Amino acid sequence: MAVKQDTGVAVVLGANRGIGLQLCKVLQKQGYVVLAACRKASPALNELGAHKVLEGVDICIPGGMKPVLRALEDQKVALLIVVAGYQHLDSLADVNADGLRQHFEVNSIGPLLAVQALRPWLVSGTKVVLLGSKMGSCGDGRTGGGLYGYRMSKAALNSAGATLAHDLRADGIHVAIIHPGAVDTDMCRSIRAAMGVPEANRSKGLLQADDSARRVVTMIDRLDADTSCTFWAADTGEVLSW
Repeated sequence: MAVKQDTGVAVVLGANRGIGLQLCKVLQKQGYVVLAACRKASPALNELGAHKVLEGVDICIPGGMKPVLRALEDQKVALLIVVAGYQHLDSLADVNADGLRQHFEVNSIGPLLAVQALRPWLVSGTKVVLLGSKMGSCGDGRTGGGLYGYRMSKAALNSAGATLAHDLRADGIHVAIIHPGAVDTDMCRSIRAAMGVPEANRSKGLLQADDSARRVVTMIDRLDADTSCTFWAADTGEVLSW
């Protein structure tokens, strides 16, 4: 992957671990000034040497984006990536309203409100990337059943992303929804644990977070006016059905 210089400011929401942390690493190598935002920084993030680590950022609460807005001042955003997400195992037998609400707050409502908060800092050429999931595709059909809250909230994120792409197109702002693949993260391993998968097998067949991050950035490099409003799978490079 070619290294770019003076690429601009990249804001990563959900940067403290997993894919978000690795995205910060890749973007720094590409020459971005990285603002790594999270609720609470991890030791790994503090050791990364991002240009700014912004704690206390919570996309689900009123005013939760203020640390990012203060850090930006008059700088414009070249790239915004919303990584933050939530997944809890549920089935038809135990799905409930509170669990569904939590999924929607983190996975669809929060990301949309984060973009809204940063709208004054988005300019022509800005790229907005929402990390989605193939599980949010109503037409893909390859991911089985259950996980109602996660699937439904990620489908709502798709709708938010597609609508943003249309609303921002006239201003030259490009939007993509990217499925990062099945990645070896705490979230994915915890779901497999809840499903009864033995500990020794919980990482089996999963992408490593650094590999996923590189693939996501490859998709971001393809994002422009012609590809805005695309739902991509970073692990395969394919365009996913809505």
